[in-house]
Amino acid sequence: MGFSLGAGAQRREIFIVRDGNGGLRAFENSCPHTGGMLDWVPDQFLSFERKHILCATHGALFRMDDGLCVHGPCIGKSLVSVAVRIVGEHIELVD
Repeated sequence: MGFSLGAGAQRREIFIVRDGNGGLRAFENSCPHTGGMLDWVPDQFLSFERKHILCATHGALFRMDDGLCVHGPCIGKSLVSVAVRIVGEHIELVD
């Protein structure tokens, strides 16, 4: 699921996925190869098999647990992680 946080120069586009252990991981919605957003269709961040995060622009695949690119032109680079925590029924950013 994708979100916009903040406004103006402070605005950040992030998305949240469940990692392989059932926990939540958040990343900036920006491919390390082009800087473009990962999702062509809003909130569509996962590969067909739902095992990797997918950059829809050029097919790069990223691990869900740490954002490392394992396939594509940015192999070895990582998505920018965003620290989050669950508080009750809400997800909060950690400063």
